[in-house]
Amino acid sequence: MEKRRKILKAFKTSLPIAFGYISLGFMAGAMVQKVGFNVVEVILMSVLIFSGSSLFITANMLSAGIYPQISIYLVATILITNLRNIMYSSSLVGDIKDLKGRKKMLFAQFITDETFAINKIAFRKDINWDGDMALYLSLFACLYGAIGNGLGAIFGQIIDIPLDLGFFMMSSMFIVLTVLQINNKIDIIMLLVSILISFIVLNIYQGGLDLIIIALIVATIGYFVDRKSEKKRGEFYE
Repeated sequence: MEKRRKILKAFKTSLPIAFGYISLGFMAGAMVQKVGFNVVEVILMSVLIFSGSSLFITANMLSAGIYPQISIYLVATILITNLRNIMYSSSLVGDIKDLKGRKKMLFAQFITDETFAINKIAFRKDINWDGDMALYLSLFACLYGAIGNGLGAIFGQIIDIPLDLGFFMMSSMFIVLTVLQINNKIDIIMLLVSILISFIVLNIYQGGLDLIIIALIVATIGYFVDRKSEKKRGEFYE
């Protein structure tokens, strides 16, 4: 009964990302299917890599054909693009101490921008949120992505959905997740800093490392701001 309650709670918490994952997954699945992948291969790629951007990257890079050299570039690009997940996993290590062995590996496998953000919010606001629920949420996210990718691979040639609609959905989802994380003035300041840094970096450089550069700069600034804030709170209580 306890396990069922946790699964239900994780499912309800995962709903904000369901629509975005299924709709964007549909488009990604359709694009990958058009470069030669069948339905089973699309779903396997969705689960084993579990990165929406990886599917779009695969579709774009393989659109000119599949050969050894482009395959090496593809693997390298996907790895670089998803390096930020290392930071996400490290940030949640202290919150998922109750997960052991294979469960912890499974959790790390399915961490994304969205699952990280929602789990971070849940761990901060809900004292009953634990590693099991964090894992279930990530598994639901993977399920949404696989459903979207599979449907895209099946119906992609029949239904034509504009990519701009997908980007709008993803942007809307990120805005909702950002708003949910704002609790004080420091969060608002960091949001403005993030926007400013993103604007500066993207005007100077746009490539496979742009998101990683932005994430590293913002995370570093946020770390020192958070340390300074904690120090001030400690002095106040003393």
